Amino acid sequence: MTRDSVRFSDVPEGRRVHDGPLTLPAIVQRRMPWRTGVAALVIAGVLSACTTSAPPPASPAKPPESAALIDGMPADWTLVSTVIVSRHGVRSPTHAHPPLDKLSPDAWPGWPVPAGYLTARGGSLAERMGRYYGDWLRARRVLPDNACPAPGAVYGWADIDQRTRESGNALLQGIAPGCDMRTSHQADLTTYDAVFQPVAAGDCPLDPGAARGAIDARLAPDGVAGLNKRYAATIARVGEVLDYAHSPACGAPGGCKLEDVPTRLRVEGDGSGVTLRGALGSAAKASEVFLLQYGEGLPDNAVAWGRIRDDKDWALLLEAHNAQRDLLNKTPYLATANGTPLLATVLNALTRAETAGAPPPAPVRGPTLPVGNRVYVLTGHDTNIANLAGMLKLDWRLTDQPDNTPPDGALVFSLWRNPAGEPFVRVEIVYQSMHQLRHLTALSLDEPAKRETLSMADCNDGPDAKACKWSTFAQRVRTSLSPACLEGVK
Repeated sequence: MTRDSVRFSDVPEGRRVHDGPLTLPAIVQRRMPWRTGVAALVIAGVLSACTTSAPPPASPAKPPESAALIDGMPADWTLVSTVIVSRHGVRSPTHAHPPLDKLSPDAWPGWPVPAGYLTARGGSLAERMGRYYGDWLRARRVLPDNACPAPGAVYGWADIDQRTRESGNALLQGIAPGCDMRTSHQADLTTYDAVFQPVAAGDCPLDPGAARGAIDARLAPDGVAGLNKRYAATIARVGEVLDYAHSPACGAPGGCKLEDVPTRLRVEGDGSGVTLRGALGSAAKASEVFLLQYGEGLPDNAVAWGRIRDDKDWALLLEAHNAQRDLLNKTPYLATANGTPLLATVLNALTRAETAGAPPPAPVRGPTLPVGNRVYVLTGHDTNIANLAGMLKLDWRLTDQPDNTPPDGALVFSLWRNPAGEPFVRVEIVYQSMHQLRHLTALSLDEPAKRETLSMADCNDGPDAKACKWSTFAQRVRTSLSPACLEGVK
């Protein structure tokens, strides 16, 4: 399915398309969905400056013992290969329904880029994450010290959006500074990439009845109608920050409450996606925008108009966003339909690294992993991370970060060998804390990003009982994949 053939209402949240190629004049003339105070003439510069320029050379490699303090694995274990499935970096808000400027009487701060674009600061934050990965991989002797990686050793594939492509570039530039590395991506930017968006692409369409039934089953006995009650506290708090009672969306002379707006589940009849509308959907969107404002470095009085009180308030506000992500992207039926191609791509890369001989064929059209690859960076969206978590039954609540799938957050799949040569897989969530996002922290092994090892059911092997034997991991992944979806994305 081409992007230009999709009806506007069919595009999942954050994936709205234009009617044709978005040239610079079209960008400048396009009406922003929120009130902006930033002149359009700055756009031309940021389109080509979303990543940092001329990064300094990489730091000298530290000994494996330094990496062991960070990744928790013994220094005598060998890191064979890693697959990093990353969300893009800090971006401007995407389109919303209803538009953001209908949810509050106050003007929303402007952004210097078009809707949904990675910002220059977002590129800098992504490059810093890449720096951290590079330091870790050099300490683990996956990458060489004081030299660029061998051809194909590091490879990136990104979804087609500007924010994913530029984030992927920044990550690779951080991993290997000065090596002029750029991520690969689908050549056609008008059609969905089957690796990241198989449902929207029409390759793995949802059965509308099954999709609705899967969500109703998770919400039993109250169903979607009970969401406002279940998440009353976070919806109400977002409504207070928005001053929803005086918003255009309310419009009632006596005011109204966001939590009184019914939450509705929209399932597209053609199987191209599901969305939440109403109270929880609006609260989820607004709370995510507040966090993006914070990561973008807006002044304190411009982040949610200065109305967020403390860390507990942040956690309460982001409950709405986390709830939406959990429901729409981790529900098993939806996760499998959306996540099968990406998880199959992860398994394929690890299999190539673990197995000697001829590499297995690529399971999904698009990316072609080079022979000898050891670091594979897949740059997509928070929805992709949630899909994989739903398929593998992974759960987490992050320390010092209220968003469970924050900008530049990543699921990191690492293939290890113990001193006896036996292969194991560990899965971690790696991310920047709120402080690191806010202060553009220069990340390294001395100032590391946050990382948490995730537990998979029945995987209690390895030195810390949090690793999977390779055969167990591979079998678990294979059984979680949808054969029909795999057939559609070949």
